[in-house]
Amino acid sequence: MADQQAGCYTSSMHSLDFRSVENALAGCRWGHTLFTYDSIGSTMDRARELAQKGAREGTLVIAAEQTEGRGRLNRAWISPAGSLYLSILLYPDAEKLPYLTVLAGLAVAEAIEEVTSIHTDLKWPNDVLIRGKKVAGILVESGVSKTRNYTVIGMGINVNIQTGSCLEIAGIATSLSDHIGRPVDPLALLRALIDRLEFLYSSFDQNAILKLWKSRLITLGRRVKATSGTSVFEGAAIDVNSDGALIIRRDDGTECAVVAGDVTLG
Repeated sequence: MADQQAGCYTSSMHSLDFRSVENALAGCRWGHTLFTYDSIGSTMDRARELAQKGAREGTLVIAAEQTEGRGRLNRAWISPAGSLYLSILLYPDAEKLPYLTVLAGLAVAEAIEEVTSIHTDLKWPNDVLIRGKKVAGILVESGVSKTRNYTVIGMGINVNIQTGSCLEIAGIATSLSDHIGRPVDPLALLRALIDRLEFLYSSFDQNAILKLWKSRLITLGRRVKATSGTSVFEGAAIDVNSDGALIIRRDDGTECAVVAGDVTLG
């Protein structure tokens, strides 16, 4: 998750070429339309282009490196080689749309644990953490094609990078290989992730998803500073509501719901 820098990459011995990815996803409902890249500007931008051309739901764009990756609020997303970056094109109904960030974060956390047995936490609204350090992030963008509304879910996971050698993220980010001391198979992780996404999306249960997501949120019970646009809210993060908004109790006892924004933990 940052500009490419020498020394960040750990060879994983597992290729993300088209045939290898296709084989890894055999039997999945999604990925029937597949684009793989050793390096790309942004998987999100490519997926949006495909949406404008009427690509099918479940179209996947996957890369081992991004040169123009971006995160929330159009910030640069550090995307060195050795990680897994993917965007998936969906056409969700109105019921699912507000919960796609929740669903994706939960799927990433569960996939990581399935493949590596590493416990993961979630930080509101869209970061996946290991022992307080960011290992993955989620970006959800919606748009309108010529015929219908679409949504692209982007996910970036630090798989086999040496985060301590990446100056811009050293100390605040981590990778899966950093924790288990050896390379992780990105294809196994990809398969587990798509399996979880497909299941949570197709068997959508708002209450069940929110319960699982909430159980992983390390934000709750902490003092936080939330920035949403030009507004800043400080206080105790006490809950999330049925839409996933963060409920903050200010020092004066009043409560507010933050729908979107950045949160710093106290």
